[in-house]
Amino acid sequence: MPDFQSIIPFKIQSLVALTIHEKKISFFDALEYIYTSALYQALTEESTKLWHLSATKLFDLLETEKRENKFTYPDFV
Repeated sequence: MPDFQSIIPFKIQSLVALTIHEKKISFFDALEYIYTSALYQALTEESTKLWHLSATKLFDLLETEKRENKFTYPDFV
């Protein structure tokens, strides 16, 4: 099994690309949008198991967090 720390950059890369595409924002704005979220903090903790989720699901969680101003873990994690 790959090391957790080696998976996270790929998850973030996919999430950044999707955020750029969906929100029509720059690379740096996408980084700020993601890095200032509670989702990002949770994603970087192996115990949350959020790293198992697809970029699309992570983006949905991010959008919900930004819209509701709170992060909620999905029921299936």
